[in-house]
This record gives sequence, C-alpha cells and structure tokens, in this order.
Amino acid sequence: MGNIIVEKINKDDVNEQLIQQLAKVLTFEEPENFTSCIKWWNEWFTDKIPGEKITIIAKEKNQVIGLTRFWKTPFCYNKWLIEGLEVIPPKRRSGVGKAIIKYGISLLNDVTDEKVYVHISNKNIPSIKLHESIGFKKISNGSINSFGDYREHIDEYLLD
Repeated sequence: MGNIIVEKINKDDVNEQLIQQLAKVLTFEEPENFTSCIKWWNEWFTDKIPGEKITIIAKEKNQVIGLTRFWKTPFCYNKWLIEGLEVIPPKRRSGVGKAIIKYGISLLNDVTDEKVYVHISNKNIPSIKLHESIGFKKISNGSINSFGDYREHIDEYLLD
C-alpha cells in the first residue's frame, strides 16, 4: 500500500478541513451531495447522532482516500456495525478498504469482546467478497439498518 497511513480520528482532531475531506470521499461520485454530507459529518462527531462511534481513515500524502465508521447504534440493538466503508475509485482494489476494516476491528477488540456486524447490499459483490475475506459470514437476508429501518436488500454479516 505504499505511503498510506491508516488511523483513528479522535474528536480533538476534527476540524473543517478534515470534515471536507471526509465528505469529499463519500461524495466522490456524487458531488451534488457534498453540502449535506458535511452537515452529516458535523453531526456524526457530536451527540446529535447517538451511540459509541469510532472513525477510521486512510490517508495518502495528507489526503483522506478511504474511511469507515464503527457504530454501536442504539437504533439497532446496540450492536457494533461497520458503516459506510468507502475508498475513492482510483484507490479501490489496492487493499485500502481491507486495511481500514482490520485496523478498526483491532481497535475494537482492544476495548470490547462484543461481536462486530456489517450490513451490505446484496448487489455489492466487491464489498461482500472483501468482508468475507476478513472472516464475516452472512447471517440474514435483509436487516435492520443502523437507524432502525428494515431493508430487504441489505444483508447482515457477522465477524466469525
């Protein structure tokens, strides 16, 4: 992976520039959603979105190129969920996503023995293969998402 750094974001590290970089990664292919994504990230790093949260990023040359969130959401039975794994298209299939997830799991394993889940669209074959390569196993067709809504096309996986 070369000069890519994977790290946890602490609340003290959050600033406007970082929020913009996070939003840019999530809206890379949908720039029209950039402004609403900035608002969402600002809420993520406050108590407006409740629950325990861990945010992991991958950076190259001080630019965020990938990210994911681990969220113990009160809307989904207080399970630890991996959320919003995203790597910018030019860096996909290079190990960045896998490194982000594995790093987050190791941090989580240092503080809890709770199980880790992920919800993946049944059409997102690259994400399914990535998570299965780490040890996730499909446990349901359909799932209750992190905000408590049932989604028929989103399957639930558990880290075995």
